[in-house]
Amino acid sequence: MIRVLLVLSLSLWLVSCAAKPPVQAMAEARAAVQSVRPLYESEQAKSSATFKYYQSAEQALLEASQALDAKKYAVAKKKAKKAKMKARMAAKLKQ
Repeated sequence: MIRVLLVLSLSLWLVSCAAKPPVQAMAEARAAVQSVRPLYESEQAKSSATFKYYQSAEQALLEASQALDAKKYAVAKKKAKKAKMKARMAAKLKQ
């Protein structure tokens, strides 16, 4: 009986840990995209070959936010990391 309660408690604890929103990943992704945004605001920048990296970063951030709203935290974290990576690439290519 004690073993069953222990396994049940452990299972519930693991589920509760897995169901936390990826606050840090979302914050990092938002900051990365926001820091790159000024580099791509001009019409000239929008026609550059590197603009697609910025666009994909914005899209990934939007998808991460939508997943977060839908409480799909694993998807949100994955998309947030993708947004951060694309934003960094956009910044690097712009320099």
